[in-house]
Amino acid sequence: MTEDLKAFQKWLDMAKYLYRAVQSYPRSEKYTLGADTRQAMIRLGRYIYRANALRRESPEKRRMLEHADMELVDLQLLIRLAKELEFLPLRKYELMSGMAVEIGKMLGGWIKATGKIQQGRQSPSP
Repeated sequence: MTEDLKAFQKWLDMAKYLYRAVQSYPRSEKYTLGADTRQAMIRLGRYIYRANALRRESPEKRRMLEHADMELVDLQLLIRLAKELEFLPLRKYELMSGMAVEIGKMLGGWIKATGKIQQGRQSPSP
């Protein structure tokens, strides 16, 4: 099921890269900003995975996708903060930001498609 899901695969690629990058944070930040960043990444993956498990026309699917989108915003904020505090080199920041943008585009398309399915299921009243 999720093997074919491109958004999940992109998330997995980003998660592996992010986990390695957080290891380079200063010791004092590995268990604060680093932990928050890892947790945001895990929550994002859970929402993507759960949305994939739901039926196409499920209203819950759209909610899961919207939660994933908001979690991605939080994750981008944490990554930017790490860059601003110079815990992340510019190159790693740019790579992770690019991955996040790609996931965001996929989520946006998925949300849009889910909305169209739900609109198509609503029949006009006579």
